[in-house]
Amino acid sequence: MPDYKLLLEIQVLDEQKRALEQKLREGQTSEELKSLKAEIEAGRSIFNKLKGEYSNQKKTQKTKEMDVAMASEELNNLGQKLYDGSITNVKEINSNSKKLESIKNKIKQEEDYILVLMEEQVNLRAKLEKMSADLNSKAEDYRRKHGSLLANQQRLQQLIAQIPLARQKLLEKIDAEILHKYMDMKKSFEDPLARVEKGICMGCRVGITFNELRLLKQGEGLVFCSHCGRMLYWERQG
Repeated sequence: MPDYKLLLEIQVLDEQKRALEQKLREGQTSEELKSLKAEIEAGRSIFNKLKGEYSNQKKTQKTKEMDVAMASEELNNLGQKLYDGSITNVKEINSNSKKLESIKNKIKQEEDYILVLMEEQVNLRAKLEKMSADLNSKAEDYRRKHGSLLANQQRLQQLIAQIPLARQKLLEKIDAEILHKYMDMKKSFEDPLARVEKGICMGCRVGITFNELRLLKQGEGLVFCSHCGRMLYWERQG
């Protein structure tokens, strides 16, 4: 009977190893982290696009301000000629007066456009600042969760690494014939050994026969469940 108990311990270790390896695989493809990473990347793409738009508007504003400065200089020069008596020809005065008004209108339009650009830049800057803070928060959340995942992965790997040694120590104590049969049955069952509780095979959850229970209690040879074929183990209580 002691050999069966050791086999059961080995089986428990094997089950633990499978469960730990499953957790390890699941951790390597964390859907939460994948989703968060995709969200961050999408957010950065939008952020960079808006940042480019903001930069272009700044350049456009600078160009328009230079245009206004040049037009203002032209306006001053033309006004000076008109009002200092340099131009005396009526036709030329009328022509330059119209040109003067045209330049004034152009300056006003450009200045209005500059004001629109400045307002749009204020809105874009506010949006960029908000997005930056949100992205930084998500990136920090990702780093924290990723760090936690790596730490958990390392812990799982350490636990898995401890199992073979514990398993080997148990194997060395088991009768060769029983072990051979157990390993042979592993080809058909992940859990070849089933505990019997209240006359029930815990492998298939079906009641065993009276003869099977009798043989188990007598402790004579290997006993197998007539329903599922697993090797049976019964432990005397008390």
